[in-house]
Amino acid sequence: MESLGTELKRAVEGIINFCFLCRRGAGAAALLTLLAAGPPTADTAQVRALRHQAQQLLREGHFDEAQPLLLQSKDLAHRLNFREGEAQALRMLGKAELVHGTLARARAYLTEGVALARNTPGQPELPNLLLALGQAANEQDDYPGALRACEEALRLYHARGDVRSEAQTRNGLGIIYSSRSDFPRALAALLPALRQAQVLRDTLLQVNCLNNIANVYLRRFEYQRGVDYLEQALPLVRQSASPGALADCLTNLANGYMALHSPKAEGLFREAIRVSEGFGEKAQLGVVLSAFGDWLDQQHRLAEAQRVRERALKLLQAAGDQDNSVYVLNELAGMADRLKQPVLAETRARQALAIAQRISSPNAKYEATKTLAHLLKQRGDYRQALAYAEESQAAHDTLFSQAKAEEIGRLQGDFQLGQERDHAQVLARTAEAQQLRLRQQQRELWGLGLGLAAAALVGLALWRLNRLLGRKNQQIEQQRAELTALNATKDQLFSIIGHDLRGPLHSLHAFVGLLSGPPLPPEKLAQYTQRLTSTLDHTLALLENLLHWAALQMRATAPPQPENLALAAVVEENFELLSPAAEAGQVTLHHDLTGEEHVWADPSAVRLVLRNLLSNAIKFTSAGGTVRVAARRVAGTWQLAVADTGLGLPVPTPRQEVPAETLERRAGTGQPRSSGLGLKLSRDVALRNGGQLWMASAGPGEGSTFTLSLPPAEAPVVAETASRN
Repeated sequence: MESLGTELKRAVEGIINFCFLCRRGAGAAALLTLLAAGPPTADTAQVRALRHQAQQLLREGHFDEAQPLLLQSKDLAHRLNFREGEAQALRMLGKAELVHGTLARARAYLTEGVALARNTPGQPELPNLLLALGQAANEQDDYPGALRACEEALRLYHARGDVRSEAQTRNGLGIIYSSRSDFPRALAALLPALRQAQVLRDTLLQVNCLNNIANVYLRRFEYQRGVDYLEQALPLVRQSASPGALADCLTNLANGYMALHSPKAEGLFREAIRVSEGFGEKAQLGVVLSAFGDWLDQQHRLAEAQRVRERALKLLQAAGDQDNSVYVLNELAGMADRLKQPVLAETRARQALAIAQRISSPNAKYEATKTLAHLLKQRGDYRQALAYAEESQAAHDTLFSQAKAEEIGRLQGDFQLGQERDHAQVLARTAEAQQLRLRQQQRELWGLGLGLAAAALVGLALWRLNRLLGRKNQQIEQQRAELTALNATKDQLFSIIGHDLRGPLHSLHAFVGLLSGPPLPPEKLAQYTQRLTSTLDHTLALLENLLHWAALQMRATAPPQPENLALAAVVEENFELLSPAAEAGQVTLHHDLTGEEHVWADPSAVRLVLRNLLSNAIKFTSAGGTVRVAARRVAGTWQLAVADTGLGLPVPTPRQEVPAETLERRAGTGQPRSSGLGLKLSRDVALRNGGQLWMASAGPGEGSTFTLSLPPAEAPVVAETASRN
């Protein structure tokens, strides 16, 4: 009877679940879902049924109704020790919270699911959970966490032969790399994903990969290559019967042709407008019209561009798309100014500024305030024009600071010398107060000693008090040493700033003065522009080295995070970064690495040292010279050598460690000069990461060689992709 009652209870629960799904519109699909679960085993069928119900609700957009069912499925699976079912419920909870926008809760569910899946026999859900966790980490701007999760998921999918999931994961990695402007790694992930999607004949995945690859090339300003990949995607999108995807592809392709100044752009824009009008999505149509307005503006068809943008603005505002609305408003303001419509221009600029302040967009605020400053200056309202000019400069400074913060690896805030001075003053006041207290204690101790009657007790008291004074003096000496080191670092920092930044800044000031004067001939303008760009590059490189060095001195950097690092990939990455400078100096870059050179080191540190060594080698090598990178295994270490055929060191120098003091390299008039800060920083970073930096030169004009030694690591086994099968 008990068995019969249990079976009856399960049947009733199944019927209730089915009726609930029918009420939500699932109908026959719900019945098939319950039948597909098979015979119940220890009530695990109920876990699956709850999860399937929640999945159907999520597809219909009913998050609030799906969440309790997923929590019931998770709790029931936990009571039954059904780990796979619990892990699946946690994955769905995490993805639902991710779509809902609650990122912290999503990551908590997914992290719990990953820990559970690792302890599940066979780990069937682990790669799916890792992939979702990587997506959540990327949404939270946790770049290292996202990469770790996705790369582990990729290895698991490859080991299991799941080619489709492997390709999807590579595509996801490509998006993560591209969002952080790491374009070489983005292409290294996306191109194999595209080949796998082509082997699988997965049209949707092919389109996704092609669009992502095109986006990488367009962001690198390689417009023709981006257009080529979008041309490959367009026929596949036309087959998908998705008007939204087709409108997106047509718009992206039109934007690519617009960057190439090709007349093909207009036909593609008009087709995208027709497709968007056909399926009635206001925001989509507004975006397409905005881009078409940019094309018409580029063709100097200003009146037509103004009409198109006004229509785009109405659609975007109706759809609540504030980001694109503020862009269109700024463009309309600039266009009205060019069409001699100052009242309309000021109205649009003020509307753009209001939205920019509401959504905290520095870029939109910069454009709006710059336009308002120009308009008010023309109108003669110089006070208001100055106020808007100051706001524009502040917004511009904010944008520049954000860009630099990403380039230098998210250093903790801007380097505030004032805060360090305050800290030094606090230490000085503390030391002075302690000195006063110690003097007072000494006087009290001597007075107490004179009052003691027994010589033995006096001696014991003095001995104990002397020990106390000794400890206090040690503390004072330690604090004094810290103050001395801090002041020395500050003085050296000010010296470098005054010595090495004053010249470039004077040059920049002179260049700006020339450019703001009477119009220059084109050849002179090109020459000054090139020199201005070169001076800016030099100044930015110096600032980056200066900030890294200051962070090391102030102990503001995070501890090294070593990992298994392929030197060949780092060398290729730096060659691609510095190839424009090498080409400008007519210097040939070459390396002999085979890909088998793997070291155990912090990737950021190795990249920083190698970039400084290559930059110096290019700078001090004359036209027609060569910079060569080689690596060899010596005495249990990898020796990465950067050799050039350039100016060499002032005196013949046998192989020796780079000294702690600043190493200056000078040449004759008109030749480059270096303060040696890059080498000093490279030496400090190498030592901090367990390596050494060596130098050698046969003398002036004989070139020089700088060698970085690092501990070796075991090279990982490179897995064959499924596309080779």
